[in-house]
Amino acid sequence: MAITKLKPGEIVEVPFLLPGGEFKAHPALVVSPCRLQEDEDGLFYAILISTKNHNPQYTIELKNEWLNKPMLRQSFFVTHIMSFFKLSDVISTHNVFVKSEYFDKILEKTFYSIFDVTVEF
Repeated sequence: MAITKLKPGEIVEVPFLLPGGEFKAHPALVVSPCRLQEDEDGLFYAILISTKNHNPQYTIELKNEWLNKPMLRQSFFVTHIMSFFKLSDVISTHNVFVKSEYFDKILEKTFYSIFDVTVEF
C-alpha cells in the first residue's frame, strides 16, 4: 500500500543517510508540514531517531508517555540530523505520533541544534 500523506509528529521508518555515508533503515520523526508534501510531490523532512546517544548535547530522550503508542526500545531524537525524503521512500508506518506538546519541544531543540537560534512554538 502506497503512503499518500504523513502528518507532522508522525514516526515512520525510512532509509536514513547516516553521517558515515551509509544508508540504514531507521525510525524518523516527520517535522515538516503537510502542505510541503502537497506542493513538492511528496517531499517531507524528518529527524533521525536512534537507540544510540552518541552526542547527548543534540539528543532528546524519547519517553513513551510522549507517544500515542509506546516504542519497544529506548530511543533518542537526534535533533542535529535531519534529511528530506519522498513519500515513496517510507518503508513503514505504524500510526505512532508524538503528542503536540512534546513535538514543539523537539522542534525547538532541532532549530537550536541546526541553526543556533531559539524559536518558540
